[in-house]
This record gives sequence, structure tokens and C-alpha cells, in this order.
Amino acid sequence: MPAHTNENGPAAPAPAVSQPPREGTFLFLSDLLGLPVVGPDGGRLGNLVDLLADAAGAYPRVKALRVRTHRGGQVKRVEWEDVDEWDGRALRLKRGAEALRPLQLLSSEIPLAQDVLDRQIVDTDDAKVERVNDLHLLRARGELRVAHVDVGFRGLVRRMGWQRMIDALVRRLKPGAPYLRTDRLVSWKHVQPLAAGSPRVRLDLSRAALSEMHPADLAEILEDLDRRERAVLFRELPVEAAADALEEVQPELQRELLHALEPDKAADVLEEMQADDAADLLADLPREESAELLAEMEPSEAREVERLLTYDEDSAGGMMNPEFLRLSPELTAAQALEQVRAQAENIAHLHDAFVLGPEGKLAGVLSLRDIIVAKPESRVLGLMHEHPAPLRPDDSPRKVAEQAAKYNLFSLPVEDEGGKLLGVVTVDDVLEKVLHG
Repeated sequence: MPAHTNENGPAAPAPAVSQPPREGTFLFLSDLLGLPVVGPDGGRLGNLVDLLADAAGAYPRVKALRVRTHRGGQVKRVEWEDVDEWDGRALRLKRGAEALRPLQLLSSEIPLAQDVLDRQIVDTDDAKVERVNDLHLLRARGELRVAHVDVGFRGLVRRMGWQRMIDALVRRLKPGAPYLRTDRLVSWKHVQPLAAGSPRVRLDLSRAALSEMHPADLAEILEDLDRRERAVLFRELPVEAAADALEEVQPELQRELLHALEPDKAADVLEEMQADDAADLLADLPREESAELLAEMEPSEAREVERLLTYDEDSAGGMMNPEFLRLSPELTAAQALEQVRAQAENIAHLHDAFVLGPEGKLAGVLSLRDIIVAKPESRVLGLMHEHPAPLRPDDSPRKVAEQAAKYNLFSLPVEDEGGKLLGVVTVDDVLEKVLHG
């Protein structure tokens, strides 16, 4: 059988089915399923129908077998310690019928054939959804471990029992075909299995990897999954990761994902989102549902969102974010930098700082670069400049986009009639409105 290719380069060639697997060699789950299970005397005890692996660790260790005693008969459990050897034609046990124990599944165990084969998975390395066609196992130090999942077409052919015929046909018609040289293997440590109703299949390691993915990649994965598995994954995400992903998906999917959460967690996710994004989402929900979620939110967070809900979604007021960098004109550059550090945790964009005078009126603007390159003793009053394109809450998205393009601006302030700064529209809000309406 040809060598396999994964993210670490070519793997060791898989043993032929008729050869006993040696220590340090790979084999496929499909090579084992259905094999006769025999006792020390060669007497047939049943057929292998599944392997049970411990989910702990980067590469799960097989702990037990599931053996069906005869066609239509009971399925029994056999501990891995009772396995003596297998030669590609049968799996031999160290004991006879006494090794067959009542079927039991521990909370940390994964039935590989039942819960992983044919499942959709999330490959956190390449940030995409795949389907498992086979599992690549490693035999080493007397153990059998799950090393990779096979997501390639060849894995499906092998599962169907057609590999010998298809390989011969391809070899005759196109000897150099990539199909014959490689299998599409994804390291188990980069995989997040998804099985609604089977939470034991989801790995803590992979869940952590998912939460560290770029929100745009995570949003694409959520869009690729079916409705049920999407809900399973979204419920498991930490609040911050869920909020970031929710900001990236389309409104229809936002509503679906929010409905998948319990009200208290949904409120936590809304609090973590940018206030303008949370307001846009709540504006699309039925009034009663929106009011229920607002009631679950922290009062200060809810008030900000409620204020944004008073503006038309297709206006500068509906696009603005009330959280922005605020500075006083009398600060020195050194003090201003300390203020930026203090506010940064709650501010999404740190490109521009807005200088406020009495009653919160906009006095001027300066960039973070202006603060960094200035002498520490320089005053903000001397560094700031007048913003060229302040907006009113009822300005249209078209005007916002035109002003941003005309003056090459990253952010635009939104003022009320008296000049009080209400919020800031950033270029990502402009792009979102232009691209998606």
C-alpha cells in the first residue's frame, strides 16, 4: 500500500491486510472491523464491530473492543489487555469466552466506528469541515492509538471494500495518479469531532484550539456545518469566542445560533459583542424576545444597546459604537498613553483617540501613532486636530462611506446637534454595510 501524506510529511507505509501489524506501524480501522475474534485455541468467539478509545490525550488509546458473538447476537466488551495478536485474518485473545464481558461504555471512552466514522469534523489546522471516511491507527509499545482521521476519497473506497479493484483500475489507466500515492490524513490533535447527543466525543484540546481560531475562520466552519451540529459546536464555545464568531456570520445565522443558547448565556454573548453589533442582532428579533434578552444583560450594557436601538439600522447612529478611546486635552502624551492602556480592554479599535471637552463635546482627534511618537511632556491639546468629517446620527450609510473614502479615514465621530460625541463609526462597519447592506 502506498505511503500516506499528512501535515508531517510521508508516513510509514500501512501494512497489507494479510500481514500481522508490527510495532511502530500504521493500519486503518476499516482493516480491523469485521475480523473474526478467536480464543487461544482458535475457536471463534465473534466478530469485531468497534474499538473503544480513551478521549484523554492528543492521540486516544484503544482500551477495549466491541465484539458481536454471532450474527444478530449480543455485543460484548473485551479489554485491550486480553488481546494477544492479530494476523490480518483474525484477532486472537489470550483467554476464551471468559474474556467476553457485558457491554459497558465509560464516560471518557469514544466508540470509534459508532461515533467518529462518517461524522462531520472540524479540522482546526486548516479551518474547514470534513467528513471522516476512516481512522488511521498506530501500534506502538503494545498499545493501539488513534493517530489520524482519513478524510480522502481513498478512505471511502477502502471502507466500501473496493480498494483493490479501484487501485488496480487507476494503476492501469493512470499509474502516476495522486490517488495512488497519498491519503488525505488529518492529525487527530487538530480535529474536533462533532456528535450531537454524544458530548464525550468532543475533545477539550480541540475545543481550546477552536476558541483560538480567527473569528472569520470559525464563522465559515459554523456556516458549513448542518443545523444540529452547528448548535452543538456553538454551545461549547467560550463566551468571548462565541461573540467574535457571531459578529462575523450573516444575520439569519446569527439568529439561529443565538436561539441555540440558554437565555443567560445568550445575554453574556451579547454583552461581549460590540454594542452596535448586538443592537443590530436584537433589532432583527421579535420585540418580546429582544426585551427578554435585554433584561438578562447587565444594566449598563443593556442601556447602551437600548440607546442604539432607537436609531435606524441604516444610519450613522445605527452603525456607530458608543465605546471609543476618550482623552482630555490637558493630558500629556505620557498620560494619554496610560489612558489608552487602561481603556484598551473594552475598546475594539485603537487607531484613533477622541478628545472631549466640557459636556462631552468633541474637541479634536489624534491617532495612536501621534501619541507614541510625541515627546512624553507634549500636551494632547497641541497634538490633536479637528476631525474633517463629523457625522449626524441620521446620516445615511452612503454618506458615511463617501466621507470615509474622501478623507481616507479609519473612524468617523457621530455628534448630536449640540456637538456631543455619541459614538464612532469605524471602517469595518462601513465595509460591512457596503458588502452586505
